[in-house]
Amino acid sequence: MSESPNVLFLVLDSARRDRVSAYGHDRETTPTLDRLAEEAVVYDNAFAPAPWTLPSHWSMFTGRFPSEHGVTNGFVDEGLQNPDGLDTIAEQFSREGYRTAGFSNNPWVGKLSGLDRGFDEFVEWDLEISRDGDQETRTRDAVYSRLHSLLGRAAGQPQVLLKRRFFTSNLVTRAERLLSDGDDRPKFLFMNLMEAHSPYYPPRDAFQQLGLETPNPVESRLLNVRLLAYVLGKAGLSAANRERVMEFYDASLRFQDQQLARIVETLKREGVFDETLLVVCADHGKTLGEYDRDAVPPHYLRDINTNVPLLVKPPGETELDRVEAPFELTAIPELLTGGDLRAGVPDEGVALVEDHIPHTAAESKTVTRWRTVADESHTFVQSEEGEEYLLRRDEDRFSDDDELKRTYRDRFDERLSELSFESRATDATDGPIEGSVQGQLKDLGYIG
Repeated sequence: MSESPNVLFLVLDSARRDRVSAYGHDRETTPTLDRLAEEAVVYDNAFAPAPWTLPSHWSMFTGRFPSEHGVTNGFVDEGLQNPDGLDTIAEQFSREGYRTAGFSNNPWVGKLSGLDRGFDEFVEWDLEISRDGDQETRTRDAVYSRLHSLLGRAAGQPQVLLKRRFFTSNLVTRAERLLSDGDDRPKFLFMNLMEAHSPYYPPRDAFQQLGLETPNPVESRLLNVRLLAYVLGKAGLSAANRERVMEFYDASLRFQDQQLARIVETLKREGVFDETLLVVCADHGKTLGEYDRDAVPPHYLRDINTNVPLLVKPPGETELDRVEAPFELTAIPELLTGGDLRAGVPDEGVALVEDHIPHTAAESKTVTRWRTVADESHTFVQSEEGEEYLLRRDEDRFSDDDELKRTYRDRFDERLSELSFESRATDATDGPIEGSVQGQLKDLGYIG
């Protein structure tokens, strides 16, 4: 086995564990992941460090929790911040002589937030090449990059005009090229694919493969308009619409899984699959009408948004296992560097999640911090104002057992005592986020 294997880190943005067939969903949404699970370590209780994209990615890139690295809100009219003095995993690989490349479907993940640090090459959500690593750019890619503002504006319009899967497919094509370009240097490749993030416009064949009714463009547009109104808190989501949204969601996962298959097939065709370290996870899940959006504690902290899929295929032969203990995705840097496969299992036996509400521009910008710790059976939730709740995970209901709540509060306090606040966040952008990025964030439901 090579001492410096290729390392692939694939984030399936907003992928819900309960909709992934590798975790038992009755629809075969992820056949590629299902096959990969037979050769990988599968984590049943992996918890995202935060229930939305930006702080979760910064945590997975640095190994620190949101309150430690300081990236906690997405107020697009105030600018963003990134941590000062914290190495990202890409910077670590770069120092070790790796060729580093990132391909991101999500506008939060890239130069906007500083998450492109340490990458030789980085391609943004709209196909702009924000870092080219002094490589000679292929003519077609260069044209796409020069036209990125036009493409970005188009993508900010109704998605029936320019579907996001065009960007997804193109990013995967570029990743395939990088993996098969003959460069002998070890590679660290990061990808964010976000077909599981609303709006949902999966191709017709994805519905057909799942035995679902294929929609027409009018139904797709209307359903996504209703979903966006729900996401922005302007309307509810009826039971019938929610059921259809979940079918669109499943079809989107199926299409995304086909893109993942292209990456796996490229690794096998190049003869490097067995010796490649592959980490696949979600940065958070997605609540789609299951809970009252104004409920306390916030619906963001439920299992379907925090308990995420995680599969790790180590290089070479290893004794594969299924990890049932709570696991924190802040251990991603250790997993990517070949560390202990159980490095994210806390000594206290409870996984920590942090959230700062609200995430995005809203009528009120009063930010409330919530934290949870969870083990296999319960989730303990506490706000900075002292509100406390204990949730039975298997029944998805709250418990009134005060003695048990005190036990979890003690474990909660012990886990929090280990956090470090030596780093600080500094400005990454000046003032409002505008242009094509603003249009895309509106389409994703981050801006009303």
